[in-house]
Amino acid sequence: MEKNTKVSLGIFAGTVITAMGIISATAGSLAWYAYSRSVRISFIGTSIAKSALLNVGIVDDSHYLTDEKVAQYELVRETYDNHSIVFSRSTDGIDYHVIQDYLFRSPYAVNLLFPVTTQTRALSTTTALSLYESPVYGVTTINAPAKTNHYVVLPLAFRMADSDGQTIETDVWLTDCKVQASGENIDQALRVFIENSQRKFLMRPSDKTMVNGVTKVGGILDLDGDGTYDYNLSNHNELYYGEYDGTLVHASTEYGIDKEHAPYVNVNGVTDLTESTFYSKHNEFAKIIDTTQITPKTAGYYTFGTVKPMVDSQGKYVEGATGFKMTTTNSADGIGYVTFTIFIEGWDHVVVDKAANYNFNLGLKFETNLD
Repeated sequence: MEKNTKVSLGIFAGTVITAMGIISATAGSLAWYAYSRSVRISFIGTSIAKSALLNVGIVDDSHYLTDEKVAQYELVRETYDNHSIVFSRSTDGIDYHVIQDYLFRSPYAVNLLFPVTTQTRALSTTTALSLYESPVYGVTTINAPAKTNHYVVLPLAFRMADSDGQTIETDVWLTDCKVQASGENIDQALRVFIENSQRKFLMRPSDKTMVNGVTKVGGILDLDGDGTYDYNLSNHNELYYGEYDGTLVHASTEYGIDKEHAPYVNVNGVTDLTESTFYSKHNEFAKIIDTTQITPKTAGYYTFGTVKPMVDSQGKYVEGATGFKMTTTNSADGIGYVTFTIFIEGWDHVVVDKAANYNFNLGLKFETNLD
């Protein structure tokens, strides 16, 4: 049986500090990691038969990590493929301070994730990721690009070499993924986009099933928080946010049932029947949409269960019915690259007002095959 080397990526341990709705006129925010000494990119095992070492670094072409910081944390800056990479020592992990300092000077989020939204996306391993701002009350077309400081982009490099410094070509796999949250189901809104030279794909890390999923990227919403679905104040037509197939057909007359007596209507197919952005009542003055005439479009994602590799008869990780390589270290210099984009999907039905003050943690474990 082949031996595996492992590296754990445990950089997400945070608190949700928002007290506002996620899809609303005033956006909330979620912390993606706390400033805790437990936050680090750390190794579970650093050697293979005492002869080969797996090292991880941050691709830092813009030198967000200053020379002072590199020296302070006893890191090493090296150049490969015209990339400037800051590596930890082979026996050390990357301390949370390094991640914090890197992100602090980058244009991306440091520890707060604001809700962003995807648009229609096929289940594909070649399509680039586009992120947009969450919808605002009265504006049904969502086309404003998400602010870069609302999500995290972390470019990593893996290096494999033996004790003599000879580089080794090997595949790096994502073999374990742990997501925990203090609030029920809030973890399901976390998304990770993984991009390497071979493929690009979106993953919902909390989902361990073997069935890929979709997120609806359109719906009738209560964004002003008045307890009824939004409608146009001029013509009284109910509003449909996001993208859809079909034709919007409105009733010819107003709904006519006052809020106190109107029933809740689950137009978005939510599972938690609690009043929220996605679960409300039709306004008595609204000409409501005929939901039988429209279908919300979707953004497809892979689950962790379908990303995790298969294991062959010799105990080797392989691609098969499931399994994606995270990256491959090349034989020339032993370097493999993979970029992670981490964000909160505002279209997920759990991302509502009650999602305030929750904690969540995400840990990723990588392994390689070597004889």
